[in-house]
Amino acid sequence: MSRPSGAWVVLLGGLMMVVPGGSEAQDFAGARAAVERLFDGMRTADPELVRSVLAPNARFALLDERDGPAIVRAQAVDGWVNAIGTSGGSWDEQIYDVDVKVDGTMASVWAPYTFYLNGEISHCGINSIELMLDAEGWKITQISDTRRQDRCPNPHGS
Repeated sequence: MSRPSGAWVVLLGGLMMVVPGGSEAQDFAGARAAVERLFDGMRTADPELVRSVLAPNARFALLDERDGPAIVRAQAVDGWVNAIGTSGGSWDEQIYDVDVKVDGTMASVWAPYTFYLNGEISHCGINSIELMLDAEGWKITQISDTRRQDRCPNPHGS
């Protein structure tokens, strides 16, 4: 039986480093699923679904560019979650080109988004979402985003 050549060993070793396997792939999928549940909760006006993926003391920060010079603001999580319950399903945040980075029990999700209000584009920007893995699963600890009203792509395509 012949042994694999050095080139094949190097190639296979490189593929093993690039392709996530086992629990690493599950970690990527789990972090991404927690973020998707957050936005599903927004779309369905389900504050409990949103709360289920937020860590205690989760924080929000935003760079708002909609009304003039950019302003950094902190936003109360409880007020935002409660507003979801009264939104009537009119909020639809679509993320795309999602990039997930995981290191053990910590993940970072970078995702451009377009936010629709009652089916119309309201604003867009970038979400930077930090997550930690606890005994219950992936929990969002921080959401930072930019917000602007110009140059907003339309992921819905209409």
